[in-house]
Amino acid sequence: MRRDKEPPPKKRSPAYYWWALANVLALCLAVVSWLMCLHVFKHPEIPRNYEILRWLGRTAPPVPLAEMEAPPGESADPRAFYRRYAGLSEEELQKLNAALMRNYLLNLKEPKLIQYAEGNYKVQQVRRLGPDDVFQPGFAVKALAMIAPDEFSEPAPWPVFIEYLFPTDDALAASWIAPGDLLAVSKFPNCAMLIHVAKLEGGDTPVVCLTVAPIAFGNFQAGKDRHFALQAPTGLNPAGPLPVFPIEPES
Repeated sequence: MRRDKEPPPKKRSPAYYWWALANVLALCLAVVSWLMCLHVFKHPEIPRNYEILRWLGRTAPPVPLAEMEAPPGESADPRAFYRRYAGLSEEELQKLNAALMRNYLLNLKEPKLIQYAEGNYKVQQVRRLGPDDVFQPGFAVKALAMIAPDEFSEPAPWPVFIEYLFPTDDALAASWIAPGDLLAVSKFPNCAMLIHVAKLEGGDTPVVCLTVAPIAFGNFQAGKDRHFALQAPTGLNPAGPLPVFPIEPES
């Protein structure tokens, strides 16, 4: 009688094979985790990363600096800002804005990125800041740069807008600055630092929009006889849209 041959037994992997495989997988997971953690901590300007850091308790609100404690930094008027940013590409602006927001969120760890706004601006719009903005409470003012070509000429519009974000608990303050008012901004005492740059193409002349926020806090003079207190925001939201107003060319 013919007997069926039994198949040969399957070879089993030695124990050290599974041990090596487990260690390789563990090492890969450790490397991936380390890279992810490094990315999260190095790029808090990405909203998802900032939320992770907030959950870990590793975020900090802006330091409530007094005006005399503001760090040194470069200042520029609308013409200087225009020369600096009107020619940048979209990719260059994205890299710049990521660096500016990262520096703002990390309480100014990169002093070379600090740029203070100066100049005279004609107010166009005012609105309160809400939970979806960079911070709240407070309000934002959009104003158009006004430049006098020489000492004998009247100031004329310049293709630069400023968005000035005011962190304040004063509910009436937003009504004290109205369209048509002149907003005078200087390095001191305003200490209004650049946190975002946007550009509108399409016309004969590009339009640049600068978003600034104070990094030193005191009283802000609104008109001749009114002032309100600026307070450091207690929390920040990098997912807040910037610019906070639509960019429109000056007609």
